[in-house]
Amino acid sequence: MNTQDPETNVLRTLLVDAPAAAVWKALIDPSLARLYMGATPCCDLQRGKPIQWYMREESGDRTLVAKGTLMALQPESRLRYTYYTIASKLPDEPASHTTVDFHLIPETEDRTRVEFYQGDFAGLPDAERRAREAGRIWVEHLVGLKRVAEETWEAKAA
Repeated sequence: MNTQDPETNVLRTLLVDAPAAAVWKALIDPSLARLYMGATPCCDLQRGKPIQWYMREESGDRTLVAKGTLMALQPESRLRYTYYTIASKLPDEPASHTTVDFHLIPETEDRTRVEFYQGDFAGLPDAERRAREAGRIWVEHLVGLKRVAEETWEAKAA
């Protein structure tokens, strides 16, 4: 996991009271990810393949809100991809993309530590502000990931 300048990178750690398999499912299952991301990821879950996030409009139309390329996929362990958000208003070129990295580390049989990284925003206009905003948004998403993983695990265990 990359731990460069904390001013231009987002680093978060989260403990989830569910096994890595449940956290992994919440990360990659589009119907579950939509619950905490607000957008539905669509991809072929193969390294090097594109990944896209869509929001569904009231009209039923889908709007592309972000995209990237899957860089690493290790079931129940690691999900890493490039990330470009349309709202950034930056040119859609590699220099405008950041990297998102989820690392799942089993703490116990029913507890997983999620180490999250997004960066590097250095070199982008307003890099520190962009990193702060991304960090704020990811806190909300990670809390949602925790909730979804724990609820689906509890429902399965019950």
